[in-house]
Amino acid sequence: MICDRLHRHFCGDQTWRIVLPLLVFSLCLAPPAHAETADGLPAAEAVTYDQVLADPDNIELSYLYAISQIRRSDLLGASATLDRLILLAPKEPNIRALRAIVLYRLDNLREAEKEFADLLTLDLDPELRSGIERYAAELDRRGQQTRMNLLTSIGYQYDTNRAGAPNSGQVRTFLGTFDLEGEGRKEDDHSLTSLIRFGIEHDLATQNRNTLFGSVSGYGADQFQLDDFDTVDLSAQVGGRFEFGAIFLTPSVSYDHLIMDGDSYIDSIGASLRADMRINDPVNLWIRGDMAWIDYANTTLYPTGDLQSGGDVGITVGSDFYLGTDHRLTVSATHHGYNSDQDWESFVGERVNVNHTWLIGGGAFLLTDVFAEYDNYDMADPITGETERDDWIYRGRLTLGVPVQTLVGAKEWPTLLDGLTLSIYGEYYRADSNITNYEYDNARGGMTISKRWQF
Repeated sequence: MICDRLHRHFCGDQTWRIVLPLLVFSLCLAPPAHAETADGLPAAEAVTYDQVLADPDNIELSYLYAISQIRRSDLLGASATLDRLILLAPKEPNIRALRAIVLYRLDNLREAEKEFADLLTLDLDPELRSGIERYAAELDRRGQQTRMNLLTSIGYQYDTNRAGAPNSGQVRTFLGTFDLEGEGRKEDDHSLTSLIRFGIEHDLATQNRNTLFGSVSGYGADQFQLDDFDTVDLSAQVGGRFEFGAIFLTPSVSYDHLIMDGDSYIDSIGASLRADMRINDPVNLWIRGDMAWIDYANTTLYPTGDLQSGGDVGITVGSDFYLGTDHRLTVSATHHGYNSDQDWESFVGERVNVNHTWLIGGGAFLLTDVFAEYDNYDMADPITGETERDDWIYRGRLTLGVPVQTLVGAKEWPTLLDGLTLSIYGEYYRADSNITNYEYDNARGGMTISKRWQF
């Protein structure tokens, strides 16, 4: 009776149409070790351990307690609770499905694979079966030694000040201050954007979790009016992630080539080394060192661009906090310096960054990113006068992504369209400076539709 009621309550509930597809999506968003970033659990009131002790044979109560444990990021505790429930109700598919998911997130892949395979032999609700099949396919993919993915995206973007023109409408020089005319003034514009990115991962044949990775990508933005700012950005990265006990080291090298209106503008070669240490389930500490050589070229739009060329070196310390099953908060601080051949282009800066990821439900997500930065330049620019330059830079960005299947409310969805996601975003960027030439702001908004393939 209890098992029948439990089965009807969860298999018949529309929440199961959300649970497993969303969990599959969360695997793409977070590293496998970050179990607590999963989302989409059935709606249920929190259950305490004292309640379970008072009625230990109540299967439904214990099931809800396992859900409460997962929401608290206590995956080991949830696994123990579900192991006990399996003994009491070995054929209840909801218990077994939840247990398999927990095992997966704990990286117990062999047992999770067996549990999913056994589940697929049962007579299941069609929607639950579809979700389990997708999750099992993701498990099979994780078992591959080499994994590849392809992301494509097209979109539209609007900027209120695409050229970054000074808010004052004036430019300051050592000869005086002059009003800007024509294209030098603030001007809004629209653009069509596109992105393609190919990534590959390869697990090394070692006892520890050691992985090599690489990616190549291309981005383009075609302006409606300001053709000087038509952009093509080509980039590539290779690196590895290596486990040393409680420490993960991630070295990488990267290359970036920026083209503006058909002219090569920036070539950048960089290297990075990041170290992660998981303190406990909800807290991950990390530190990252970055260095890059940035080579600017002279173009029609920037005829003295080469004067900005130089090296950028920085160090960042941060922490990731996993709050329950659907929130991740990252806080970081950066100290970096840019060293150019021209002292008026060289500076030392400090930055604070806060990033939040929220898995809303139904595969939807909300990304929030804000940062503040202060840059102090080594000497005054001879063009602007004798005052040394100080900049304060701020940016805030929101991105909301929703699977198209969720948007249209489709119960069944073609496999070819899996992973099709609509995103909308808004951003505000502001630069304050003691030199009016560098004081400007820009509000940006846009939308993209993207598709991800995995093979």
